[in-house]
Amino acid sequence: MKRDWTEALWAVFFPKQCPFCGKTIPRRELCCADCGGALPWLREERELPGLDGAFIPFAYEGGPEAAVRRLKFHGCTGRARSLAPYLAGALEGERFDCIVPIPMSRKGKRRRGYNQAELLARFLSRETGIPWEPALEKVRETAEQHTLSARERRGNLKGAYRLRNGAAAAGRSILLCDDVATTGATFREAAETLRRAGASRVAAAAVCKTRRSGPEGGAA
Repeated sequence: MKRDWTEALWAVFFPKQCPFCGKTIPRRELCCADCGGALPWLREERELPGLDGAFIPFAYEGGPEAAVRRLKFHGCTGRARSLAPYLAGALEGERFDCIVPIPMSRKGKRRRGYNQAELLARFLSRETGIPWEPALEKVRETAEQHTLSARERRGNLKGAYRLRNGAAAAGRSILLCDDVATTGATFREAAETLRRAGASRVAAAAVCKTRRSGPEGGAA
């Protein structure tokens, strides 16, 4: 009985919202029926060069694009919790030693107030039981990836990341986490940093992947 009352109070004061359209939904549901029937599942193009696997549930369009934009640009941090089950589902039972979010620069994180990749990594960790670790740090400012061509993206990030003091990568299987993958340049640079530190396997997880390269609002 107490549990029923607790759930009822949560439903009244903290109603669960569909991550894609914002409609109030039952707490047991992941999204509303309308959005669930129109999700742009990514059936192809899930490989990313330089990675030992890519786990990406959606194409960057429709409801998932709207959810990522709300998370990234409009302070809707709760979207990270709602999107994490879809990331977990994309892993299809794969196991890793840790989840490492793509880091932001200190200046960028202060400006936004949070790192959306870190929020996704935290909630993906809760869903999967795989620990998350902020093992990487960004050591210099770079231009926004979505403003650059595919060729420019790679050079923009060269040498941008390093392993944090005290972080361990040697011999470990690591899952990088970010919100959107476009050309994969961000993931590839982060993976190379981890491999130089001895990581045995580096794969990537993202909520969405753009269907074409170029300046489409994606980051990784």
